[in-house]
Amino acid sequence: MVVNERPLKRAKRRVTADLCDFLTFPDDGAGLDGPFRANIRAFLARHGRPSAPPPSPPAILPHPSAAGGDGPRLLTWRVAFRVGGGCAGYCDGQAAEVELDVVEEDVPRSKSIYCDQCRVVGWSGHPVCGKRYHFIIRNDKNSMSRSGITCTRCGALLSLSNLRCYSCNSEMTDDTFEDWAYLQLEDSTHLLHGIVHANGFGHLLRVNGREGGSKYLTGCDIMSFWDRLCQMLRVRKVSVMDISKKHGMDYRLLHAVTAGQPWYGNWGYKFGAGSFALTAESYNKAVDTLSKVPLSIFFSRGGYPPTPLQNTIGLYRSLSNQQPVTVRDLFRCVLHQLHEAPERAKPESPAGKTPVAGGVVCAWTRDGLQPAEEVIVKVLRAVGGSRWVTWRALRGAACYAIEPPELLDCCLRGVVGKTVGDGMVVTARYNAETKAIEYRLEAADNQQSSAQCLPRPSAGHLIHDLKFLYDALLNPATMQPYKPIALRESALSSATKLLDCKQFIRHYDESVSYLPPPNPSATTALWCHVKLVDHPEDYTAPPPELLVLPAGATIADLKFQLTKTFQETYLIFQRFQVEQLLDHEESSDVTPVQALFGSYGVARVRGRFLGIDQSLGQFRKERGVDNWIVDCACGAKDDDGERMMACDACGVWQHTRCAGIDDFEEVPAKFVCKKCVGIRKYRSRGGVGRPKNDRPNGRCKDEIGPSLTSVGRLTTVG
Repeated sequence: MVVNERPLKRAKRRVTADLCDFLTFPDDGAGLDGPFRANIRAFLARHGRPSAPPPSPPAILPHPSAAGGDGPRLLTWRVAFRVGGGCAGYCDGQAAEVELDVVEEDVPRSKSIYCDQCRVVGWSGHPVCGKRYHFIIRNDKNSMSRSGITCTRCGALLSLSNLRCYSCNSEMTDDTFEDWAYLQLEDSTHLLHGIVHANGFGHLLRVNGREGGSKYLTGCDIMSFWDRLCQMLRVRKVSVMDISKKHGMDYRLLHAVTAGQPWYGNWGYKFGAGSFALTAESYNKAVDTLSKVPLSIFFSRGGYPPTPLQNTIGLYRSLSNQQPVTVRDLFRCVLHQLHEAPERAKPESPAGKTPVAGGVVCAWTRDGLQPAEEVIVKVLRAVGGSRWVTWRALRGAACYAIEPPELLDCCLRGVVGKTVGDGMVVTARYNAETKAIEYRLEAADNQQSSAQCLPRPSAGHLIHDLKFLYDALLNPATMQPYKPIALRESALSSATKLLDCKQFIRHYDESVSYLPPPNPSATTALWCHVKLVDHPEDYTAPPPELLVLPAGATIADLKFQLTKTFQETYLIFQRFQVEQLLDHEESSDVTPVQALFGSYGVARVRGRFLGIDQSLGQFRKERGVDNWIVDCACGAKDDDGERMMACDACGVWQHTRCAGIDDFEEVPAKFVCKKCVGIRKYRSRGGVGRPKNDRPNGRCKDEIGPSLTSVGRLTTVG
């Protein structure tokens, strides 16, 4: 086991000028043109520093049940980067430094052979790879690995360079050390944690920016680095389970409404696998439906006073240069205000447009604005005294005299601070209780509680409003009732679907730039599909492997390299042998590959396992050896990560939600699905065998309703 060691005393400061810049690495000339399995070794040899192992603890010895092979189960390399040109106030102006840990995990001797992420994203049929690579940027402030490990007997802190406790003279056991080492991989404070299997399929597990404890890197900085790194290493596909939060809100829902995609979509991540059998089409339709809900329906009912929702919508209508019309417009407006809240700078006026007070830009000339402003001042004079007039009331009183409405809105934003003839000044304030901008005339020497430019809510008020609008318009659990009922039901269903879509995938191998640039005199790149002779009944073919062959390579070279590739990549293929190149059976082994495929191509080969090794059977699939059956009313046929339960009669798994059991409700001690209940009732009425058209495996598809009904209650026994 190789772990990361940091001395207790501060090490001599490293000169960061010779380090690669984290914000731009890697550059275009990285020069890694092979598949991931080869590129990762070249990357570590070029940039990585192997971490020295601690003194030979029992933990580095192979487990008796290991599939074979000696040496450490985890190997760690470190790659140091500087952050930009330097950070003010840090290390006397020297650039900040961040380290990427690359941990190679020996899968057959790992504590977790199978990949839960592959299982729920649709890759559960992939064979188990021999190696997994963890890419980790640790949080120095919170990371457990920086504090070392404590003695299990006396609790004293141990140095990783000496695993014997000086206090009680006890030595750490192999299990304790291994548990601690693997615990580092599960540390939730990592700024970045990605996993890539040897076949190039990976998972982004964690990104923590400033809100997650990062001192120098934003979430966008980390994501951009990860994206460039994956492109350089030629990672094939990367999945991410988006369960990120923003101010306590589900960010995948909020960002889908405002941007039409998840936050990870900024780096090319698209819908990958939806829970409850949702598809990309249903996801896109849900985004479109929820984001286009018109705001006008919330003002259709009469009555006074206005509701808090109406007041909040009205506030952001008054603050926006463009009137928000839909739910998407509204949330974009709030987020724009929140983005500008820390430091509001007055925008420069484009040529040909007239700046007015408060930093507002209008498309009307001064001659067009002045008469409209006089109407607004006249209304304020009519109110008189110290009474405040809300934006909504002032707009309603002046709308008949000022047209078009865009001119009126521009004047309402720009009239603040205007001095009228008798020395009075138009002032405004933001009323946090009523969520309204309010106006009145004040003497020029008596302006203490009001502003001379259009006031804006503070960052705290903006976050409060954002949460309020999220709960009222987006969150299915708290969405406010409104009419028409059909529109609300559609919005409610769409919001639920967006929350049920958590898995997103970046398909790097579908990019034009994924394959190495064409060079007929140098290489041939082939996607190689394998057809296995005498395969088991439930066999799933592995994904095609990329093979980059040198110029002059023959079919014999292709067979040899492909055999070696599958043996080194997948544990179950350790006895695999390529026998024949399909579609080119007439070609001999000395035929040049380029003569058949050119610079690029797709090759189909047939092969077989030489001999049978029963110990390798556990590595057939990432889903493991369990042969579960999923057949849910929603259409799901495989594990999607949502809560499921199995029927005690037929053993078929289905979602608890689809069986009418709420997510916060306990699973019953005994459960019998509707299908099996129907069979029992049929037999109790004198029927023999199974009902007509019933499938012998007793699956429950289309038999369980989506909501809890009286019949649904009867299926729960015990």
